[in-house]
Amino acid sequence: MNQMKEKVNPITLRSKSFIVKSLIELMDKKPYSEITLKEIAENADLTRQTVYRNFAKKEAILEYYVDGFYNNFINTISAKNDITLYDLLITYFEYWYENREFVKKLVDNNVYQILLELHLKYLNSMATDEKFKNLVFVSNNSYFNHFSAGGLWFALKKWVEDGTEKTPKEMTNTILNFYHVKGLNVRNIRRE
Repeated sequence: MNQMKEKVNPITLRSKSFIVKSLIELMDKKPYSEITLKEIAENADLTRQTVYRNFAKKEAILEYYVDGFYNNFINTISAKNDITLYDLLITYFEYWYENREFVKKLVDNNVYQILLELHLKYLNSMATDEKFKNLVFVSNNSYFNHFSAGGLWFALKKWVEDGTEKTPKEMTNTILNFYHVKGLNVRNIRRE
């Protein structure tokens, strides 16, 4: 899951960085569906062989890049002590607010599904981490994690589609209000 835990050749990391940067640059110029691996290689000034050696398809490039976002998010939230649902949500919305332009590219290019799959992957990994055991958003039940991932995914998508007009704090309070209105178990939501 963590890209940096395994030893990776620095040249490979640099190539991957060039490839990701190339794809993101091209997404500013044309629709994702029209971008080819050949164009990505040419824009990165790399051979097609280098691109194919690192990524079998262009979706894998986005997955790699978004996986890095999630690793950073998990590291940020894990650095906090006594994590509450409020901490998790405010950090989540602040994090994606900082990266909203990229999320908007995903939404505009109809490849936003990548975030949903990684939302689920990371919620499942959080379920096995003792630090997150008291959060109502995380469970050992895979159906619950699918529900939570989908809810966060659609809330984030709608927020980006609306131009991120609400602040991260307003988004956090919107989600927390849902839990309160539904009378769900909200212990450890926020430290008073």
